[in-house]
Amino acid sequence: MRVPARGKFMNEHSIVRSMVLRTAGGLPESSPLAAALLEWATPHRDWLTPGRVDDLDWPALLASLAEPRAVEEPSQSLDLVGALAALLELPPFDAALLTAMVACDRLPRVTLLTRILGKHGHHLPTLLGEVAGAPPNEAERLVRRSAPIRLDLAEFILNRQGELEVMVSWPLERLLDRAPNGGAEMLETLVGQRQPPVLGLADFAHVAHADFLVRLLRGAVSQRECGINVLIHGPPGTGKTEFARTLAHAAGATLHGVGEADDDGEEPSRWDRIAALTLSQRLLAGRGNAVLLFDEMEDLIGDARPSGGDWVSRRQGSKVFVNRLLETNKVPVIWTTNAIGNVDGAILRRMSFVLKFDLPNRRAAEAMLARVTREEAVAPSPRLTALLAAAPETATVLRVASRAGRLAGDVDGGATAAEALVRALRGGDLAPPPPADFDLDLLESDHSIASLFGSIGRHDAVAILLSGPPGTGKTAFAHHLAEAIDRPLLVKRASDLLSKWVGETEAQIAGAFAEARQRGALLLFDEADSLLFDRATARTSWEVGQVNELLTWLDLHPLPVVAATNYVERLDPATLRRFVFKVRLDPMSPARAARAFERFFGMPAPRSLGEVSGLTPGDFQVVKRQLRFMPASGGQELVDRLRVEAEAKRGRSVRVGF
Repeated sequence: MRVPARGKFMNEHSIVRSMVLRTAGGLPESSPLAAALLEWATPHRDWLTPGRVDDLDWPALLASLAEPRAVEEPSQSLDLVGALAALLELPPFDAALLTAMVACDRLPRVTLLTRILGKHGHHLPTLLGEVAGAPPNEAERLVRRSAPIRLDLAEFILNRQGELEVMVSWPLERLLDRAPNGGAEMLETLVGQRQPPVLGLADFAHVAHADFLVRLLRGAVSQRECGINVLIHGPPGTGKTEFARTLAHAAGATLHGVGEADDDGEEPSRWDRIAALTLSQRLLAGRGNAVLLFDEMEDLIGDARPSGGDWVSRRQGSKVFVNRLLETNKVPVIWTTNAIGNVDGAILRRMSFVLKFDLPNRRAAEAMLARVTREEAVAPSPRLTALLAAAPETATVLRVASRAGRLAGDVDGGATAAEALVRALRGGDLAPPPPADFDLDLLESDHSIASLFGSIGRHDAVAILLSGPPGTGKTAFAHHLAEAIDRPLLVKRASDLLSKWVGETEAQIAGAFAEARQRGALLLFDEADSLLFDRATARTSWEVGQVNELLTWLDLHPLPVVAATNYVERLDPATLRRFVFKVRLDPMSPARAARAFERFFGMPAPRSLGEVSGLTPGDFQVVKRQLRFMPASGGQELVDRLRVEAEAKRGRSVRVGF
């Protein structure tokens, strides 16, 4: 049922008239309330009793108010309330009550009048209920159950003097302050600004199930299905909000952000955001093409934390209320959160889909880098590209780093800022980059490296054991495998995991696997013989425990793992069956060494190179670094330097030839 226009049924004069006649119609002039009302009315005599020339007394005031008069007076606030009531399709009582409550908050004459009546014992909710048309014995109950209260458009609060007064809600206050023109602008003010996409679905090719989510939202909108909720969780800065905008647009829907900070920086509370969500559902239900975005779901559930069993501690609000909110929403809602760990299982079970939003893969991150540097008007930097490869979380800081680089005039397009931010996110230094000049064809192996790389996919839970002398390319193998399957590389050495405290090594091993799952990384255990040593040689029970912990996680981990060791013979026998592939990397054959010589030094290998045994790619890398400080006179001197490196690994005393 639609509400008539505001001027036809209620204005400031009619509200004041109704309040005074209902509370003071039979009072003698000598009563304290009559004296207070007369004092209040005197400054407003021309408005209350137009045409009077003599002083206003109590009988004259009552007589004038007893005669109904058509008073036309502009009131932007009450006009907006009338338009809102029509949008919400409020019944007459609720529309009149909302008008009266806004008048108490926004119109000074009504505000002062309600304070006077409250001080003299009149209950404000009951009074406003009667003004809105309720019988005296039903007024308070109807007010408490009314749409303005249930939708949290306005509420009754106690002020510092202990008196009841009206306070309008955060969304309604924005509406009254901004005074939008027309229904569409009013909807946007109340519900939240439209969230148009900046990117297309092609920019999120790395996101699994994006097509399914588009179809889900499209079906929910077209069939007006209730209780459709999508939860997107993942690290900050990975693009969850932008993906939600793109998703809604691809589904043919308009996305509105619910309960976000307004242009004046007003920060909504938890209840403000929930009230805004409830109001948005009421306003948009039935309009057919709307989806709501509730960014930062933590505002709904508070600092909830699982605490064992089915218990969740520190939850804010009613669990039943939140559950019903998710079950009955008529407009689909996309929820985002940085961490899913504090989301109650009861909430997860009511989600239509839960999407883990990983850090972008390398191709997506490089496309993001190109777009951000273009939009921020900075030059793309090789340092940023290398940082993306070494630390995928760089993608989450590209925007702020590029902006900082532009402001600082950084020729590297923000690489300096990005490195500092990534160090802060990681809580430590960055891992060294992989060798830029390494060639997989230089690896001397008992397996075909190319076919092995081709057989391992991004989502294979495969464990690989690399063994061989130092310098044969085990670490480089892991770097290139991570690049081939488009995953970041997470390197853990024995020094990162071993602890002198009982139980802490096991915890850090479990933490390494958890970090790899969180980052979607290929996990490399360097110096694996220090972690997976033969348990028969253990001297204490806790040493056995750390091996057991690592073996258990190797069985359970859902992502690729690589372990590298120089001493495969020291590994526990049970270790070997955990690895699907056991790859041995040996010193180079003469033919491979000759190819490496030309690859590293840009000249054909002298024949004398064939007389040097035990060469590895690491030896060539060391000699090439030496050339930065001491150039070689020719190919033979390079061979002599390589011989020194090969002999040094065998522990032999050799003369350094330079």
